[in-house]
Amino acid sequence: MKRKRYVLLYKSYLIGCFFLFLAVLIVFNLIQIQHSSAKYKKSLIEKTIRTNLIKAKRGNIYAEDNSLLAMSIIKYDIHIDFRSISEQLFKKNINSLSNSLESFFKKPRSFFYQKLQYEKKKENRYFLLVKNLDYPHFKTLRNFPIFNKGKIKGGFIVEKKVCRIHTLENIGKRTLGYDDHRGKAGIEGGFSQYLTGKDGKRLEQRISSQMWKPLNCENEIEPEDGKDVYSTINIYLQDIAYHALQKELSISHADHGCVIIMEVKSGKIMAMINLEKTKKNTYEDLRNFSVWEGSEPGSTFKTMAILAALEDKKIDINMIVNTKGGVLKLRGKQIRDSHYIGGNGEMNPQQILEHSSNVGIAKIIYDKYKEDPKQFIGHLSKWKLDEKIGIEIPGESKPLIPKPGESNWNSITLPWMTFGYNIKLTPLQILTFYNAIANKGKMIKPIFIKEIKFHGKIIKKYKTPVVINPSIAEKKSLEKIQNMLEGVVKNGTAKKYYHPEYPYAGKTGTTQLNYWIKGKPLTYNSSFVGYFPANNPKYSCIVVISKPKKGYYGIEVAVPVFDNIARSLYPKIVKRKMIYKNKGNIDFLKKIKEKKDNYFQLFFDRGIMPNIVSVPGKDIIPILENRGLKIRYQGIGKVISQSVKPGNVLKKNQVLFLRLEE
Repeated sequence: MKRKRYVLLYKSYLIGCFFLFLAVLIVFNLIQIQHSSAKYKKSLIEKTIRTNLIKAKRGNIYAEDNSLLAMSIIKYDIHIDFRSISEQLFKKNINSLSNSLESFFKKPRSFFYQKLQYEKKKENRYFLLVKNLDYPHFKTLRNFPIFNKGKIKGGFIVEKKVCRIHTLENIGKRTLGYDDHRGKAGIEGGFSQYLTGKDGKRLEQRISSQMWKPLNCENEIEPEDGKDVYSTINIYLQDIAYHALQKELSISHADHGCVIIMEVKSGKIMAMINLEKTKKNTYEDLRNFSVWEGSEPGSTFKTMAILAALEDKKIDINMIVNTKGGVLKLRGKQIRDSHYIGGNGEMNPQQILEHSSNVGIAKIIYDKYKEDPKQFIGHLSKWKLDEKIGIEIPGESKPLIPKPGESNWNSITLPWMTFGYNIKLTPLQILTFYNAIANKGKMIKPIFIKEIKFHGKIIKKYKTPVVINPSIAEKKSLEKIQNMLEGVVKNGTAKKYYHPEYPYAGKTGTTQLNYWIKGKPLTYNSSFVGYFPANNPKYSCIVVISKPKKGYYGIEVAVPVFDNIARSLYPKIVKRKMIYKNKGNIDFLKKIKEKKDNYFQLFFDRGIMPNIVSVPGKDIIPILENRGLKIRYQGIGKVISQSVKPGNVLKKNQVLFLRLEE
């Protein structure tokens, strides 16, 4: 009996201890939950509520005349929260809403009626109705039945997103550049610190595994827009350079090419075009060869060599050099002249430059500097040709100038340098030097930006000119080299294109590529660099065309592009009056004066863009769209700028960007 009693008591104690332990465990967990509630609450909130960034609107980029080059426009994604819409409101308005959507989307009314019924039955809280709406269509849509009740009652959820657009598309696309996953390039990359705004923040609630719905919250931080950048790019010059280069690239079947136009006295880059052949045999603006591609300049370097000799009084314009039939053997190597020279006899320095004699320039410089090549190289260093210019846009290549005592210097380096081999310069670096010749010796830095603005207020202004070297040479030396460069066009390698009404000065260049690779066919770089008008330069310009398959001398490939640009700009520079030889032009002008009410129609009938500045956007946009133009715009008032300039020829499906008053 006693034993049974002990067993019973033992079991009772054991059960009691178990329940006591269980009670202690429950109390411990209750205390732990109470102390950890904040943590669990935070975890729960993080799973259902998040803070999301609101992307700031990037600043605009403007051309010299304040036309838009790059802009950020707001697009709208529309979602519908059917749970927010009451049954009474839905049933009362579903028919009228379906009718409105039919006219808006050009789809049958029955499609929308059935779709809305289905989504309402599912109580879909985030049904995507449409993506990438522009502001006018968004404004129309939000006034439809049910949607006009807003987000709370009408379930109308609006998500804004910012899209970046370049107005000129392929024309100068690489000069404008980008600032995204690809890195930083062009104006977009170089001035990103100003263009990039400050992102805002807002709370969003999870409504499904991958969908988040914005919440109305007082703590929402509005984004701050980026600043606007006003560039030196001239749309008119950009367009002329683009079409001139594209035409010649297609004719010569070249691999790629570039054109830069620079204002002589200010250093403003007015146009920069880079085009490269694609697999589809089209030419696209993919890489900035103007800034990045360092290559041997060829005969365009002869100008630098002769100017150095003039400065050191090593030569004068009357000295005679025997070119020995156009062939010179030096240090076991042979230097030859082009067949374009003709005669190959005795020449003075001007004739050597005009006819681009390799033998003549090599004899002059080698004879005068072989004992002290550092004196010659010293001029290149003084002119900063061995340094980067230091432009604001990324990607500039460092020049390569060999120097005595370095590993890349040998016994034939100096003579081969004189006609542009064994060195590397970019097109922009070469142009900067020639621009100094046009600018009476003052070497100035190329600039791309005039000013930075924020909400119309100037916050930074870029001064011009920025002087690199106040005088690269004496006045007499400069006058002599200027006469020589005029002679190149009048009497020398470019005389085919000389015209007394369009005088310009410059130097042709032709460079062999990959000449050191045995067994590989030679390819060439063709170039021309100069300035116009010759007597009072307004613009300097360089054209470089790489690996042409049809013709390869500078006169055959590069000069036609330069000549096309110069002739196009001459009337504007010298302000010549246009002479209307065609009676149709006179009649057209009379019609404009007599029939102001048909002003736009008269232009459109001729396929010409009219001036629509100050015209209300609501009036002109439908007219433009009816003419087959694709309109993109910002603002709601009158037109204050247009991307296609007045007088330009209109193309089918052309994109036109309008900036309206806010």
